[in-house]
Amino acid sequence: MPNFMTQKMSSGIKKAVTYYRKQSSPHVSHEESEAFTTAAVNHYATAQRVAPNTVETGKYFSGQGRPKDLNAEEI
Repeated sequence: MPNFMTQKMSSGIKKAVTYYRKQSSPHVSHEESEAFTTAAVNHYATAQRVAPNTVETGKYFSGQGRPKDLNAEEI
C-alpha cells in the first residue's frame, strides 16, 4: 500500500478539504512535510478565496492510505 501524507484544511464556514500527497519515502523529512502543509494551505486559500492566514490546518499524518473522503484532493 502506498504511503500518503494527509492533512485537513478549513476556514470558517467554508467546506473542509483533506489534502494528500504520496510520500517520497516511508519516513518523510521535516522539509517534505512542511512543503506539503504549505502547498495545502496555499491551494485551499486559492480554491476557497480566503487569505492564507485564515486557513485552519488540521493534524498532519504520514504513512496513511489514500483518503476515501469525498472532499479529498491530491496536490
